[in-house]
Amino acid sequence: MRFRKLLAGLAAGVLAIAFISSGALAQAAPQGNDPAVKPAPRGLQVTLPVKVKNMKAMGGYYLQGPVEVYKIANKNPEVLEPLVKSGETVTIEASASGDLLTIQTLNGKKYEAKPAPASK
Repeated sequence: MRFRKLLAGLAAGVLAIAFISSGALAQAAPQGNDPAVKPAPRGLQVTLPVKVKNMKAMGGYYLQGPVEVYKIANKNPEVLEPLVKSGETVTIEASASGDLLTIQTLNGKKYEAKPAPASK
């Protein structure tokens, strides 16, 4: 009985040390915030035919796909507004994370989001 208590105490101590050291290692990891290096896109790569729509209740511009509605992570009103007005179906290549799409190409042309205005 005494041996089991000792063994349980040692196991608890080893687990505590493992948890404490893993937290310290996670905080000490380098942060790689180099603005010149862009991370690879995360998520599933998709190619979809969509129509671009705009509605305030939907948070602005969004994409109506053949089956689902998608939010746009990188909106550029200068590019998207003419597509809303024309109502044409366009083909996008994007990385998907749930219902949020980050557009990479639009009808085969590179797509870039409009930079956010600088705050003063």
